[in-house]
Amino acid sequence: MSRQVVTRFAPSPTGMLHIGGVRTALFCWLFARRHGGRFILRIEDTDLSRSTDDNIRIIEDGMAWCGLDWDEGPVLGDPGSWKGPHGPYRQMQRMDLYRAKIQDLLDRGLAYRCRCSREAIEARRKTVEAAGKVFQYNRGMDRGKGCAEAQHDASQPAAIRFRMPEDGDIVVADLIKGDTRFPADSLDDWIIARTGEGPGDIGVPTYNFCVVVDDTDMEVTHVIRGDDHLNNTPKQIPLFAAFGTALPAFAHVPMILGADGTKLSKRHGATSITEYQAMGLLPSAVRLALARLSWTPKIDGRAVETAEEELLTDEQMIQLFDLADCQKSAARFDMDKLQWLNQKLIQRASWETLEPQLRPFMPDLWDRKPAAWREMAITATQKGKSLAEMAEALRFAFEPPAAFDEKAVEKFMTPAVKPALREVNDLIDYRHEALEAAFTAILEKHGLKTKDLAQALRVALCGRPVSPGIYDTLMLVGRDEVAARLQRWL
Repeated sequence: MSRQVVTRFAPSPTGMLHIGGVRTALFCWLFARRHGGRFILRIEDTDLSRSTDDNIRIIEDGMAWCGLDWDEGPVLGDPGSWKGPHGPYRQMQRMDLYRAKIQDLLDRGLAYRCRCSREAIEARRKTVEAAGKVFQYNRGMDRGKGCAEAQHDASQPAAIRFRMPEDGDIVVADLIKGDTRFPADSLDDWIIARTGEGPGDIGVPTYNFCVVVDDTDMEVTHVIRGDDHLNNTPKQIPLFAAFGTALPAFAHVPMILGADGTKLSKRHGATSITEYQAMGLLPSAVRLALARLSWTPKIDGRAVETAEEELLTDEQMIQLFDLADCQKSAARFDMDKLQWLNQKLIQRASWETLEPQLRPFMPDLWDRKPAAWREMAITATQKGKSLAEMAEALRFAFEPPAAFDEKAVEKFMTPAVKPALREVNDLIDYRHEALEAAFTAILEKHGLKTKDLAQALRVALCGRPVSPGIYDTLMLVGRDEVAARLQRWL
């Protein structure tokens, strides 16, 4: 590639950051990293009724949590600042540039003022459709009668329309879907700026206009976005030509469906990236699961097959990512697969890697524990499916049980085990090997099996017969607290 690759993720801050958007951002990020390029985060906030600073923060925080760092865009936590040479990176802060571009199009006759009311256009639409025809503004029965030929002056407020080509096809050459043709005569002269407040004013520019100006100004080489934007592309291509700029390459990734093949929604589980964070999923697991939606990585020309090969690192994904390996059809999101990946990555991670990610799920006492204790706690619970599950499994280490499993008490707290509990109560050396040797002696003395004593201790210390290995459980609770909790049963 002769130019440096530049990709961008351009969400609208109108609500939560959906996992479909994160998947698109991930593909943009992987492609830029694969080619040593730049990845831009750009905020498209022209929807004034729904765009808020809080929603921008949600986008930034979600992207940061996912590990999708951007080279240009807003400064995290400060919507008024940015990094990069093409700022600002919020559309509402770029109005002067947009209006100058619109005025240039007006001056060159490539755009015109439209004073048709919404009611008049709707009435015309109904007339055309009643005749069995497709309505396009300023086309067909409107030809020669619309605002484009009326030569209105600027004495009245007006919307501004872009003059689209009338003949031939507009071809979208897509790196995933191949070529898609749109007959020019099927497309409207579309509005590039809403009606201004006064005569001669240029109102708020529309999304499809701003995105072309921004992609041109920011030197974007590859537009990777959801295929719900495919129908916007034939509108945008002539606008790139009007600005005299080369087209970026387009790649429209297919939508994400639920496991049942319907549009992904709340009934399929979490859809916002913040929900996955709250569930205790690793960002690396989310990245890997989303990457595999519509992308089949290939190693030496062969699609990955084994479970071991599926557990790609970021470095491997960056090295292997190729838009040519993305499928055209919609992908199905599998929550079970995500949880499987998450558990496998938890099991593979070092305790130092997991510790800062587990910390938000832990009580304040966690930070006051020595590193060796935290290492033991993480290692002892590393079979969990999520960070939240690991935190729940460690609750016993911070607080005595508030209630006890009655069936477990009846089953394990037998008269035969209580003498052994008294001897455990008297132990002083809480090193792992010392506990193991002491247990062997206690079990032999009282004729018990390991399970008999271990389950009774779990009930006494945790309230239920479930905990990490019994020696880890004792060490995590600590000698003094073990003695205090055992008093109830002696």
